[in-house]
Amino acid sequence: MEGIKLPADAQRIVETYDMQRAEYISWKELFYRDTERFLGKSREEEGTDQLLLYLYVSFAAERYEQFKKRGITDKVYFDTFYDFTIWYRCCLKRRGVRGLMEEGWLSLPLQMRIFRLGRLQFETGDGVLHVHIPEGEPLAEKACDDSFSQADKFFDASYTMYDCDSWLLSPNLSCVLDEESNIMKFQKRFRIRKVTYPYRQAEERIFGEVLADKEKYPEETSLQKRAKKYVLAGKDLGIGYGVIYRQHQ
Repeated sequence: MEGIKLPADAQRIVETYDMQRAEYISWKELFYRDTERFLGKSREEEGTDQLLLYLYVSFAAERYEQFKKRGITDKVYFDTFYDFTIWYRCCLKRRGVRGLMEEGWLSLPLQMRIFRLGRLQFETGDGVLHVHIPEGEPLAEKACDDSFSQADKFFDASYTMYDCDSWLLSPNLSCVLDEESNIMKFQKRFRIRKVTYPYRQAEERIFGEVLADKEKYPEETSLQKRAKKYVLAGKDLGIGYGVIYRQHQ
């Protein structure tokens, strides 16, 4: 748990959680047999957030040997499951509860369908690698270069391209960001295939939440100031979808 920088209070929950071994095995078998059913059943339980924290951290610990058998480094293992820490903090901030939220998303690393390689996450799809951007440190150009370089080596040639579906790929961001900003440099890596409106993901990410009264959005950063002015003018940043064809293809 220390390897993913899980806060001490979260570690105590896991260490002191009261569950019999037989019940744990039953949950584990259900998770790997039918994840959707597992998710549905877990949501019916009292104290779902803490239950999921206990189960997911326990499942992750047992997954370690599978990572090692595939030759995956400890760094990738711990970086991948650091997402638990991110969403633990989000759960505490948004719900006021110590536990996990976004349990469907967090099931992916347990199924070894998503890996964090440096700054970015890569989710395996049908011949494509879906790129995700976890919250945290800046989206620095060099860090992204390193992530894609790692991914080119980590994943075999059956994956012919990367794709990304995110507010970060909306061309309208050029109206609120400098061309040399990290976000615009990231966007320029992709061939933008589609932009969807209306879509308020950008507002959620920039301001922390989506508000009906846009006048109430904070103006603590230059991006917030520009984005607020943009949306108050009745405009929509939207969400973009883009692709990158893998270089070794």
